[in-house]
Amino acid sequence: MPSPASTAAARQDAPLRFGPDGRFELQPAERRLLVDGQPAALGARALDLLIVLAAQPDRLMSKGELLDRVWPGLVVEEANLQVQVSNLRKLIGGDVIATVPGRGYRFVASVRSSETLPETPAPPAPRLFGREADRERLEAMLRAGAGCVTLVGTSGVGKTTLARAVAAGWPGRTVWVDLAGLTQGGQVTAALARALGTPLDDGAVAEQLPRALQGQELLLVLDNAEHLVETCAELAAWLRPPATVRLLVTSQLPLAVAGERVQRLEPLALSSAPGEHELADGAMALLVERIVAADQRFSATAAAMPVLRSICSQLDGLPLALEMAAARVPLLGLQGVHDALAQRFALLTRGRRDAAQRHRTLHCALDWSYRLLGADEQRLFRALGVFAGGFTLELAVGLMTDDVQERWDLIDQLGVLVDRSLVVAGTQDPPRYRLLETMRAFALEQLCQAPARPDEEATTRRRHAGVMQALFSRYQLDDAVAKALCEAEMENVRAAILWAQAQDLGLAAELAARAAPVGNFTAWRQESAHWLRALEARMDGPAGEALPAAVQAAWWTEFARTGSIRRDPRSALAARRGLALWDAAGDPRRALHAACVWVRSVCKPGPDLDRACGELQARVDATPELTLRERLQVNGALAVAATEREDLEAILERRLNEIELARQLGLEAVVDGAESNVVFVLIAMGRNDEAAERGRALVRRIDASSGSAKGNLPWVLQGLLTALVRLESLDEAQALVPRAWAACEQFGAPVVAPTVAWLAVLRGRFEAGALLIGHALAAFEAQEMGMDVHDRELLAQIRERAGEALGVAAYERLVERGRALDGGAAVALASGDGAVAGA
Repeated sequence: MPSPASTAAARQDAPLRFGPDGRFELQPAERRLLVDGQPAALGARALDLLIVLAAQPDRLMSKGELLDRVWPGLVVEEANLQVQVSNLRKLIGGDVIATVPGRGYRFVASVRSSETLPETPAPPAPRLFGREADRERLEAMLRAGAGCVTLVGTSGVGKTTLARAVAAGWPGRTVWVDLAGLTQGGQVTAALARALGTPLDDGAVAEQLPRALQGQELLLVLDNAEHLVETCAELAAWLRPPATVRLLVTSQLPLAVAGERVQRLEPLALSSAPGEHELADGAMALLVERIVAADQRFSATAAAMPVLRSICSQLDGLPLALEMAAARVPLLGLQGVHDALAQRFALLTRGRRDAAQRHRTLHCALDWSYRLLGADEQRLFRALGVFAGGFTLELAVGLMTDDVQERWDLIDQLGVLVDRSLVVAGTQDPPRYRLLETMRAFALEQLCQAPARPDEEATTRRRHAGVMQALFSRYQLDDAVAKALCEAEMENVRAAILWAQAQDLGLAAELAARAAPVGNFTAWRQESAHWLRALEARMDGPAGEALPAAVQAAWWTEFARTGSIRRDPRSALAARRGLALWDAAGDPRRALHAACVWVRSVCKPGPDLDRACGELQARVDATPELTLRERLQVNGALAVAATEREDLEAILERRLNEIELARQLGLEAVVDGAESNVVFVLIAMGRNDEAAERGRALVRRIDASSGSAKGNLPWVLQGLLTALVRLESLDEAQALVPRAWAACEQFGAPVVAPTVAWLAVLRGRFEAGALLIGHALAAFEAQEMGMDVHDRELLAQIRERAGEALGVAAYERLVERGRALDGGAAVALASGDGAVAGA
């Protein structure tokens, strides 16, 4: 039996209801005030004052007595008491606390114990978006048997919303306990006792709780348990005997108790196929519903769909963030909200007033999660923010330490972050990890704004660049494993290069030179070349010349190689500079590679090309034995030289030899690239049937492959398209246009545009052809690419044919209009679906 003293203490701490319909509930033990069931934002002194006054209603309490009890041991001005009374009256009404002039204050509201009130039901069921499968899975786990089911997910992902929906549909009794406002494990017992309507003694909960619940069929929900997880784990253990009790816990991490079943809740998904059906469910549906709730004038038009989709994507489908973004739309507009997401924590501050305090802003929600971490986990979380696009375990360890002994400590810390839903672990084996972009933005903020750690950001950024440097130094064209590892980290190396550009020119130059070859057969081709070009002015000045010769040589050689793809006339001089620097660095193998790049960089036949070929041959003769890879490089360079000289037989021989060497090395992408070049040679030879058949077979092979082979698609499809046009198979060629155009858009290589324009002219669509030529010219200029001889010949033919049909002046006007054509209009014209307005 509890002692009289403990009974009195329990009575003193018992919750009290007052106000209209008992809308205010004072919970002294939990040190909080609920208004309509939700925690109120109330300062500690104001809460102390309310507890003292409400404990003895109708009793006049002097100012001196109140000052002594609310500010014990402190000397404070009487004005402080007046301020706290004023704060209370603003919240609970002016007629609850009466002032007796010159004497003190009296609590005059009618007070009754919460324990005498009927049980408060669980919150009503909310509407679910994209959660039906999660709901069915959770209900099935609860129906399967007694025990604990923990719904785990990051802050703001919608755990409470899903739990409410399940509780509202539960066939038996439901008891809901919100733990968000509690600060200590000892407060949980009192909260649970009130919810159940059963007195519990702190010292005997393990025995009392199973007996109190014996024979009851109920669903007990402990909401927001992550900060009291140890206490909730004890409760789960105590509740295990009653066979009819189901315990549902929402938390950012599992309880880790025997028999626990965990369901992890992911952010809301975006539809994989954009269209109007996106609005039926998931992230888009939630965002639009919340926008309409805030502004009935809003309509999800076709024009708004891309912006809505982008907002959902940038906010990771996180429901709390989407709701806050929706609240800003009436003021800023949809595009304004989208553009302001770069400052997401300043933007997303309009949470519901009835939400828990930690969900009033997105920053508060994440800060709550962050502060539950230990110091080591906080440090790791901050550091992981520098990774872009995810990371591997090895990269995370390399970022944090060089000490092998610390590896397992870091693995354990990463496990904590995964358990707490701050880091997402992929399903592949070995897993790849990532931070949602919202989490990453918060981690970077903590990394940048820590006055106690002024050097932490710079140190972490430098280590990140270092692990990228170590990884990309492993890249070899014929090492498929290293190549795949590097390709997966292109977003990371971009982040490292952007940092190094401002901090360490040598590191930026080395990273850019190592990353560009990795992007060669991928969608990164154009951007990785841009990383090199961004350093050109500095590398050509005193700062660049002060770098080690090997760093300069690698940068100049790769700058020349990527430039040769665009037919940049500066590439030949850059390649010669790289060659001289490799010689100065004493590296003849790299010098041989630079000589190959020099040959590729000369854009026309003549003495310069002859000189470059002679230098390459001299290097070959001086090398005792060429490796297979070196033979492939030399053969490819000489094939380019033969192309410039228009020696078709030599080109074909070199390309076929290139295919054989690449196959021996297992380089699928190089084989496909050489095959596409064979198609162009056959076209030049007039063997169009053979070229088309080879092109079709090559497309089928690429479709059946994966990875870097896809990077050849623009050129492969250009070759097949050209062959079909030469064969006058115009219908087959037209059917290929949408795919060829999309491949060029994906890989930033507008190589099919001239052929597509010529196809339009051949089909009598002269205005469309002229517009597409203008679009092609603008696209080549934007990519800093030069047209080859074949493209320039097509331009002349199109001008002659279309100019004759339209008039030269009208043709030129259409070409100028085409320069301003947007991507959607251009693809419509190319596909034969677009009308030419005002032609």
